[in-house]
Amino acid sequence: MLVTFHSKDYYPITMFGDVALQLIEKMGVTPKVPGAVYAEDVPQALWQLQQALEDLPLADEVEPLLSTQADALDTSISLRKRAVPLLEMLKGAAKAGHNISWD
Repeated sequence: MLVTFHSKDYYPITMFGDVALQLIEKMGVTPKVPGAVYAEDVPQALWQLQQALEDLPLADEVEPLLSTQADALDTSISLRKRAVPLLEMLKGAAKAGHNISWD
């Protein structure tokens, strides 16, 4: 499943469903698709997501040295890195007073 986030002032962001649902839950919203955060609630959702990501262990952020190209395919991208586009969307929506929705 893919989930696409939408905001009036930002390009659509598509993520794999499991990652998107984790981020939605960390925003303090029931992890279901479709869904939305109203403009007045966006600053709180942004704050909660930032706090939840800060609480993740830093071990996820350390990228191992890659000895072969096969090892490069096995590396995973941390949830913190995957959240960057959504964080930017939330910041823009909070500043402009727009809703965020996903389907």
